[in-house]
Amino acid sequence: MSSEKPKIQVKVDSYTRACLTAIAILLSVLIVGLWAEAPSISPDAIAGEVLFDSGAQRNEIVDVQKEANKKLGELIKLLKSGEVRVQLIEPAERVSGVKNHDIPKGKK
Repeated sequence: MSSEKPKIQVKVDSYTRACLTAIAILLSVLIVGLWAEAPSISPDAIAGEVLFDSGAQRNEIVDVQKEANKKLGELIKLLKSGEVRVQLIEPAERVSGVKNHDIPKGKK
């Protein structure tokens, strides 16, 4: 037995070469295009941009909650004064299990 490895030869036809060449060209164009469009990131731009300000977010949440509480207080005052009344009217089908169009016209 010989210690030589068998040599494998691969023949590439012209169609395969043309496809591989087209792929290589398209990849090159893509890489150049992405490189040309890449935004330049300067340290000044990064330092000036605040991504998260949790304190400001919390303050905004508190302000919104205070506004909601104020509106709720106004609604409670209106309801207690009697200027506004809430009346619930349930549809006939929920009350009796009968649909509106099944009720005779004289009984509506």
